[in-house]
Amino acid sequence: MRQSLLVMGANPAWQSTLFFAGLEKNRVNRASLRTNYPAGKGVNFCRAARCFGEADPLLLQFAGGSTGARLCAALDREGIRHETVETGAETRCCITCLDSADHTMTELIEPSSPVTSDEAAQFRTRLLAHIGEAALFAVTGSLPDGTDPALYRQAAEIALTAGVPMVIDAVNGIAPVLELPGRMVLKVNREELLRLAGADTVENAVRNLQQRNRQLAVAVTAGADEALFFDGEEAYRYSIPELPVVNPLGAGDTAAAVLSSALAAGVEPPEAFRRALAAASANCLSEQAGQFRPEQYRQLLPLVQIRKYTGIQ
Repeated sequence: MRQSLLVMGANPAWQSTLFFAGLEKNRVNRASLRTNYPAGKGVNFCRAARCFGEADPLLLQFAGGSTGARLCAALDREGIRHETVETGAETRCCITCLDSADHTMTELIEPSSPVTSDEAAQFRTRLLAHIGEAALFAVTGSLPDGTDPALYRQAAEIALTAGVPMVIDAVNGIAPVLELPGRMVLKVNREELLRLAGADTVENAVRNLQQRNRQLAVAVTAGADEALFFDGEEAYRYSIPELPVVNPLGAGDTAAAVLSSALAAGVEPPEAFRRALAAASANCLSEQAGQFRPEQYRQLLPLVQIRKYTGIQ
């Protein structure tokens, strides 16, 4: 039986991705391809979890206006289960420009609007209604602009009080959550980790965070460079295979989804992160964020090598 994942993806977006073979500023640029689909970190997470196929995700989100309605209808067509709190504000759009000439990615993201206190209360009510079904609670991405970050802590307290472990893939406003007593894994990239912990090295950042919460594990990605995992007792390093990248968008979301799915299935955390990195690499071969081909994941998995890391004491 597949385990259930409850996913906090509070700030979805309608995604348009434009593909260019040479993007120039102050010029008319004509894309060779466009894709449109629902996105945001929570949506991408759920799509990737469905690709992986070892857990059943349920997305908790805010959405409103005609864009929100279009997004929810597209989620229904994809078969992504969601509990949506309807907002008075319009859901944001995001345009991503991918340039194959220099392998760069440029994102243009609309602002979002803060949720009201009533909308936040509805979100907590739906979380309470579903937390008992969950093997793991994932917190992904930002809150809508201007929303009280206390919603993160309130959601985490609901999960941890129910004894549900957490995976966290968020940065702004998340620090108070990391100090709560309970099992959790923080999945961030290197730059996010340093900013979150106010440290100058990964080792110091992890040490600072784990001194506040001994049950906190930290998974650190760095794009195509080596990834690291710290569980409080041991540390591990992971090689990342070289790939002809098509689209890196959503690779981090895929890593969080597969890490969560594997943990919910009882896989040991260091191995769960290895699987997450292989799936994230496979995501880079897809045109759509949070999507990968299972056969490519299986081909890449042996190429993600894991070794003990002795850089932190």
